Amino acid sequence: MTVLCVVGARPGVGSTAVAASLAAAWRHAGRKAAVDKPLALADGDADAALLAVEGPGIVSPDGKVKRPVLAAAAKRVGALEETAEVVVVDAPPLARADGSVVAASGALVKRLKAAVVGVLPYERSLGAASVAAWREAYGDALVGFVLNRRTRYAERDAADRLVPELEAAGASVIAVLPEERLMLAPTVRQVVDLLGARLFAGRSGLDRLIEHFLIGGLVTEWGGNYFNRLPNQAVIARGGRADIGMAALNFPLNALVLTGCAQPPAYVAQRAEALDVPLLTLERDTHETAEALEALAGTVTVHHPEKIERFTEMVERSVDLDALAGRLAPAKQSRRRARASRST
Repeated sequence: MTVLCVVGARPGVGSTAVAASLAAAWRHAGRKAAVDKPLALADGDADAALLAVEGPGIVSPDGKVKRPVLAAAAKRVGALEETAEVVVVDAPPLARADGSVVAASGALVKRLKAAVVGVLPYERSLGAASVAAWREAYGDALVGFVLNRRTRYAERDAADRLVPELEAAGASVIAVLPEERLMLAPTVRQVVDLLGARLFAGRSGLDRLIEHFLIGGLVTEWGGNYFNRLPNQAVIARGGRADIGMAALNFPLNALVLTGCAQPPAYVAQRAEALDVPLLTLERDTHETAEALEALAGTVTVHHPEKIERFTEMVERSVDLDALAGRLAPAKQSRRRARASRST
């Protein structure tokens, strides 16, 4: 069996999404693939729930891992190997956000005799110099990189400069994944919590994602031309403009936010309730609401099934799964040799 550790350059760069999506993509292609996260940097890690696995062992504050914790991590991955062709492990990152090396990551890879795919967030400053730290940590176990969150306007830079530079440094680039707006989308629940809003309808829709916020007061034409353009949208409108609220509710909405009011107009509330659209009210005005929403970036996570589904579609389009499986073969052979030597 093959074990592949997906390792982020630092926390929050998308290693969990890559790990979950690779496993899902392989399953869609007919392979028996499992996914696990046996180690985490801190308690309360939400990735385990997303991956539907048991809570992970915890890395020590100094970035190292205690022997019993490492042994338990190896044991649970080994159990998955019994039935899976490939086990994708969401491993600890190469380094923390402050740049300090997480030794537990290399220790886990060595213990599992796993192959490594690194996840690098696209940045203009990224280049061949970054490869050295990865080679030092993982050696020949590193089979390549996934470049994540390549912005729309950096497509040429990634293709013409960064990919050739990394590959010239001996690091294969497995895929370049574009920045995906849905991955940045908050849920309605997160908006309610951030704004301290009151919810009057659509409680069942609290886990819907919001990709786009439209300001209803900007409408100068037929509502359909404005409110019927974008997926996963929410409309922010002044509570006193019941006409705008009603117009917005004629089209697909994931939430309607009424500002400058404590109580929505009765017919707007009734319409939202009938459509099961989350209806939020708050007393701050529209401008203040828009400013407050800028803080959402600090609360948004990948922990949503629709996000993983979308990310998996991106991986399936961008990654040659058969070629990647072929690159994992040497690591698989190394594991077989190690098991054979232990048995003799």
